[in-house]
Amino acid sequence: MSKQTGYLGNQNLKKVGEKIEFTQEQAEEFLKCASDPKYFIKKYIKIVNVDKGLVPFDMWSFQEDMVDTFHNNRFSIAKMPRQVGKCLQLNTPIRLKNKKTGIIVETTIGEFYEQQSKMSNLRSRDERLD
Repeated sequence: MSKQTGYLGNQNLKKVGEKIEFTQEQAEEFLKCASDPKYFIKKYIKIVNVDKGLVPFDMWSFQEDMVDTFHNNRFSIAKMPRQVGKCLQLNTPIRLKNKKTGIIVETTIGEFYEQQSKMSNLRSRDERLD
């Protein structure tokens, strides 16, 4: 049996309970990140962009406000259903697959939302006619 060199065999992750030593610079950076989550997010968080690959996470001002609120208030409640588009721009491209035909259609969040609104209005109208 081989000895694990990292967490679950991943050499890029430290083992549970492994002690690490920080340089003075690393300790200062750690404290800065711990005290300012927006700094940490802007400097270290990356997201995958379909076209550009790994890119920095560029927060919108309302997201920065939310981070401030969560960081400065121990108890926070946010009513945020995924349908409000809090994390996507209207021009964000999406792919939709028809379950019956398998056809894939490319559109944007905005176009998809408009189509769904029109379909919802048609269904509501048809229900009123019944």
